[in-house]
Amino acid sequence: MSDHLDQLYLTYLDTVDTYQSLRASLATHFSTGFLSLAQANYNSTSGGRRYGEDFYDERMTATRGVDVEDGVFECKLFELEKEEEEEEEEEEEGEEEKSEKSKEQTPAIDPRDPIRWFGILVPSALRQAQSEFTLSVQTIIPQLTTTISKLAMLSSEIESYHSHAGTKYLYKILTTAPPSPLPGAVELLPLDISDGFIHLCTATQTVGVIERFMPDSEKLWLLKIPYNKVEKDIKWESVTRREERGEEFPHMFAERLGSSEVEEMREVIRLEEKGWRESLEGVEWLE
Repeated sequence: MSDHLDQLYLTYLDTVDTYQSLRASLATHFSTGFLSLAQANYNSTSGGRRYGEDFYDERMTATRGVDVEDGVFECKLFELEKEEEEEEEEEEEGEEEKSEKSKEQTPAIDPRDPIRWFGILVPSALRQAQSEFTLSVQTIIPQLTTTISKLAMLSSEIESYHSHAGTKYLYKILTTAPPSPLPGAVELLPLDISDGFIHLCTATQTVGVIERFMPDSEKLWLLKIPYNKVEKDIKWESVTRREERGEEFPHMFAERLGSSEVEEMREVIRLEEKGWRESLEGVEWLE
């Protein structure tokens, strides 16, 4: 088993531990929140009315949303709508002016705070319930969702490594001749630069890639790369079409590819009046 695969397993187990801790924390906060809500209802002084749907403001809108970037989920407060800001300004103009000192001493109140639906003097148990639920929604649930996403990614990566455990070499196809001897970093194709990773292929994928993207080329140059040299930088990824996963291709997430990774370089020529498949058929160098 490679060192990189060992590291993947360690990361996976560490992430599982994080997942279990977050689940336990979420259960604790929800339990405390519902217990506090039950206590607030039990001690309610509002004529037997329970703190619930009867108090909801029908004009309510969401105050929090989820921002997702690169598999990381983050809860964010929405900004106040412009109309709400204008209404508040008009209300403030209608009120009597207060001294700067009293303004500094008065804490700012968020007009969107849902707890205000239940009145001004709400029981402390209700505030505790709100605090527990807010912490769960704003912090724990996004962290838990991010952790689940990370577990799925690690699981897929581990599965890919097992699927390609027998791979010995990867190949980089170049359309122009690289310098000889090969430099520490060869010039990457525009596609590699735009995608942010280096496109590679296995021996069996080489012909298909050439036929699809470079069928009219007369000459090509292949860089032969030992898989164990670049394994830690490789991600096997596929394009999903119609809910079906396609063939996985090795993508190298590194800034350069050069002499330290490449074992051998060869020029290949398309045979006259033949396609690339016939030209590369039986080439033992591709393994």
